[in-house]
Amino acid sequence: MRVLATTVVRESIRGKQRTGYIYDIDWDAQRVVRRLPVPDPQFPETEDNPRGGVRGGRGVAVTRHGIVVANYDTLIVYDDDWNVLDTIGHPLFVGTHEIDWDGEHIWTAATAIDAVLRVSLEDGTVATAWDPHDPAIASRFRISVRPHPVDGSVDYRKREAPLLDQCHLNGVTRRDGVTVVNCGLIRPAKSRIAKLRNRFASRSRSALRMPPRDTRRHAGSSAVLRLNGSVAPDVLVQLDGNDFPTHNGQLFDDDRVVVNDSTANTFRVFSLGGEELVSHAIPGRWLRGLEPVDHRRVLLGSAPASVSLLDLEENRIAARLQLSEDPNEAVHGLTLCPEPAKRR
Repeated sequence: MRVLATTVVRESIRGKQRTGYIYDIDWDAQRVVRRLPVPDPQFPETEDNPRGGVRGGRGVAVTRHGIVVANYDTLIVYDDDWNVLDTIGHPLFVGTHEIDWDGEHIWTAATAIDAVLRVSLEDGTVATAWDPHDPAIASRFRISVRPHPVDGSVDYRKREAPLLDQCHLNGVTRRDGVTVVNCGLIRPAKSRIAKLRNRFASRSRSALRMPPRDTRRHAGSSAVLRLNGSVAPDVLVQLDGNDFPTHNGQLFDDDRVVVNDSTANTFRVFSLGGEELVSHAIPGRWLRGLEPVDHRRVLLGSAPASVSLLDLEENRIAARLQLSEDPNEAVHGLTLCPEPAKRR
């Protein structure tokens, strides 16, 4: 079994060291066949996050056109010997988190602007496939209506308009024509009165030297959604009171939903009715990357960069391969890599 993984090296300094790697893995032999650096983004100035939000490899997908790796703002297409065949950029490629291939298009989660994008590898055409800030949908999540277009006329890489991240939309998968997205942390927009009230309360408590009422800064809800075109999506699973975004939520099969709960570093399985069926704590931290192998096994990523094979029927880690000793290097993207003749 050939497995591909991309990683992000947290706290790395762009321009002075590598910020992420691609790993080509022979899983049966439990060894890394090839390790190569992820190319730097073209527009690193887009993201002013001091923690370095432009780092590393954000996802990987295998297509009949080649192996596609995403960094922060570019899709890089490789052949099987890791020669670059093509690079694709677009004004909407900002904050890519995870990509998927459905046989016709690459689907990407543009987290920095809360949008799902659909990309043609044949001509580089990009379309917005879903926008949670559409007026017909935004009210469902109590988030803002989008103030600027996402049709390519505004180049978000050059900050021609502010970025927008209220859902932290960080994952998209396609199975049998069904699109499922992961909204890692939905933070409803606060009214101006609520903002003033919170600011006044914070200053009052500070003046009285009282401890803050709640140490959680970004608490919100996370949701795995099944899209229904332009109407409100189906909420498959919702987790409330999260401090950190969830990742990789997807439909595992017809009646199970899986998600990486990064707050607890735990892989969780739910029924479509919302009942939790299985949970398993994964070694390490920064739980990211989720790739089904078959109906009972999934591959999961964590840090120091490692890939775990979880057996759901036995609820145990059947195998684990550590890729790096660096405690700050975390797996971000994972996929199986079939033989060229079996690729769609």
